[in-house]
Amino acid sequence: MPSFTPDLSRLDEEGIRHDVDYYIRHGMFSVFCAVESTSMTMEERCEFLRIVCDEAKGRILVSCPVLLDTFKDDVELLRRFAKMGGHHALVGCPVQFFPASEEDVFQTLKALCESVDLAIDIYPAARFDLERFGHGTLSVDVIDRLADIDNVVGLKVGNLNPQNYAAHVFKRVGDRLLVNDPLDNAWAFTTAHCGQQWAGAMGYDMWQTMDDHRTVRMFNHFRAGQIDEAMRIYWAIEPVRRASWAVHARYSGAGLYPFLMFKYQQFLVGGNGGMLRQPIHRAHTADLHYLRAGLEAAGIKPYDGSLEEFYVGRAAWKRGERLPRGAKAVTG
Repeated sequence: MPSFTPDLSRLDEEGIRHDVDYYIRHGMFSVFCAVESTSMTMEERCEFLRIVCDEAKGRILVSCPVLLDTFKDDVELLRRFAKMGGHHALVGCPVQFFPASEEDVFQTLKALCESVDLAIDIYPAARFDLERFGHGTLSVDVIDRLADIDNVVGLKVGNLNPQNYAAHVFKRVGDRLLVNDPLDNAWAFTTAHCGQQWAGAMGYDMWQTMDDHRTVRMFNHFRAGQIDEAMRIYWAIEPVRRASWAVHARYSGAGLYPFLMFKYQQFLVGGNGGMLRQPIHRAHTADLHYLRAGLEAAGIKPYDGSLEEFYVGRAAWKRGERLPRGAKAVTG
């Protein structure tokens, strides 16, 4: 997610670069730039991506989503992203998209994929309201046709899909696409029986530390068929997983993501933190304490920085910036 200066007036380049390094130190193979997570102009989104691509060059892959206002906006962003050195894009649906049929869905997504020079990961998810056609979050028949497009290389099964849907997708296109179910409660099956080779985008970094890549190790154990070793880590993670889902569920009921909570959880394990622009949910202190307690119950010592440091952002805090108080908060 982007980082801003404490007054939210501009991007904090130092904070953004900090988070790229954070993902590398967490053992991730790709960093996902959530350009839709907060209010930004097109130029700010592109500057955010430029900074990430520059810091990531030769060190980690870079991805971003297709989830802006319109497909036209998405194509413009992805074309500029490709020129910056971006690698792959997660293709869902923008907010202004109400297709009349599944053929309409296919033709639109086909046109988008063929308009950009990037590797494409398809993203069937409940939030896009395509279940009204009666074939799940995205018809497997549509996915089958999209899989034949040259630059469509992967697929992320959205979190609220039933496991039967995921199994159907793996069966139909697993020989042509790198399909992944991001939920770790499926990995014993999907790695052993469906050939899953990667996972994401999801906040696996929030369940581990820079010095203990337990989530990465768990996935690799599952892939190697070492289920006893994988499940030992799975149950060790359970307290932080349970706390995460409990808090996130209260903010996610309308198809939105609790991005500020994600920011705080990353802050606790090394991320920059920092407030996001509106429209954004508020972070209640009780929920933040609950997330911290989940980490502690999982055997992870969270960063002991103050909540003010979180709201300012780690990089800005080190520069000596603080939240204004009293009259200064009004007059600047």
